[in-house]
Amino acid sequence: MSNAPECAVEIPAPDEGTVKPWRKRLTGLDESQPGAMSCEGDWLEAGATYQLPVGTLVVLCDPLPGGARKRVRIWRVKKDGTIKEERDSTLGSSNAFGTSVRGTLRRLISQHPPQKGAVRQITAAAPRVNDRDGTCSQCRQPLPARAGILERNHRGYMDPRHRPGQCPPPPPRPNDYAQACGLCGGWLEAGQGVLYTAVPAVGVYGKPLLKARHAQDCPPPEGRVTPPPPAPRANAREQDCRLCGNLVPAGAGLLERYGSAWQVRHPEGTCPPKEELWEITRGEPGRFHPRPERWAAPGTVLRSTVYDHDRPFPTDAPGFRRLRTGEVSAIVATVRERAPEYCRDEDGNNPSCLIGEDGWFFRILVRPATAEEAADILAEEDTARRRAALAERRRQLFEHPDDGAIPDTVDLTGTVQIDFGARRSLHQHWPDDELHVDEVTGIAWFLRYNGADGDTWSANNFGRFIARRMPLTEKRAHLIADLRAEYPPSD
Repeated sequence: MSNAPECAVEIPAPDEGTVKPWRKRLTGLDESQPGAMSCEGDWLEAGATYQLPVGTLVVLCDPLPGGARKRVRIWRVKKDGTIKEERDSTLGSSNAFGTSVRGTLRRLISQHPPQKGAVRQITAAAPRVNDRDGTCSQCRQPLPARAGILERNHRGYMDPRHRPGQCPPPPPRPNDYAQACGLCGGWLEAGQGVLYTAVPAVGVYGKPLLKARHAQDCPPPEGRVTPPPPAPRANAREQDCRLCGNLVPAGAGLLERYGSAWQVRHPEGTCPPKEELWEITRGEPGRFHPRPERWAAPGTVLRSTVYDHDRPFPTDAPGFRRLRTGEVSAIVATVRERAPEYCRDEDGNNPSCLIGEDGWFFRILVRPATAEEAADILAEEDTARRRAALAERRRQLFEHPDDGAIPDTVDLTGTVQIDFGARRSLHQHWPDDELHVDEVTGIAWFLRYNGADGDTWSANNFGRFIARRMPLTEKRAHLIADLRAEYPPSD
């Protein structure tokens, strides 16, 4: 609060015929702003009386009719309560607050620093009558010229409004959309009824529920219009038909409410024969974003489990294997996918492929793959079966032989290492087992790694390996030949 003495000052009314005059208590000068926007301070109402500290500077601006010239006055409150007019000049609008006026303001602010604190109004100014037609700022209804008053808004501009208590009740609003009457249920086309508040707003942020009713009294039941049936809506995007399961192109089907969701179907009686497709599911754990478009591109060939409870799967499909009743394994090709669904594991009701995890759930429609499409997968599976059989023969003949011996010393001179398909994984930090053969002497050596934690290291006879020597029998020789044919030496 300021300790300077205060005086009651009456702000003069604007000059006759001025356009948008204003008065302001000057508290600072912002040189970066253009024109009158450089004057910082509090707005003052013309005709009102304020309690102002001694030394207060007041800027009065009265634009003349036409807007080409402005009268600018600068007042200062003296110690005896009188006003000293520091400047009174009428200049063009472009330089009304130019270099000369700003120099005066700058000098007065340096000589009489503005006092801090809010302006205290003693008496209110008489309301000004609106000179032009406008819209009431309170009820938003038309306001004729000289039928209301002007009121300054929070931005400092004058808004027209009705005098207090004279705002007329709002006119009835017609309904912009066709709907049923909220009172009798009769149908009202757009503009035939009026809106009313059916349910008032609840809470600070609530909104009232508006409904339409007849403008006059509702007609008797026999005179009410029956609501028309809803117009059929075409599907905006392609989707599977709810009835036949076939794909419905965008705009070629009907969108209808089914339960709590919208689904698409073909027009009545136009469903084509059901496609010979089966559905498989996949789950991809991960975050909701980004949203995937599909699990795999159409035409992807893979082996998958297919459930054929409803429709038997062809037994002549490539790679067909019956797993159990209603479940087969075969090589299929993807055709299309349904819309992916994001599943959150909140109460354990996720699909089996996403139990315990959040992720995207995919439903993919597949068909049996052709022989050409399945050739690569069948070849890979045949290779895997053949190598699995070789691995089983190797375990029986070399890892657990009845005629093998573990000597104290190991001499691998003259032997050749045989590749039997041992592939070290990314998480394996120990060497692979080895198979060595000396066909001249008819001796075979199998080296099993025995250097892991928990192994009996004292049993090692060749570094960290247990080397077992055995004769190269006819069965072992045949296995060596098969291994060399299956795993040819790389260049």
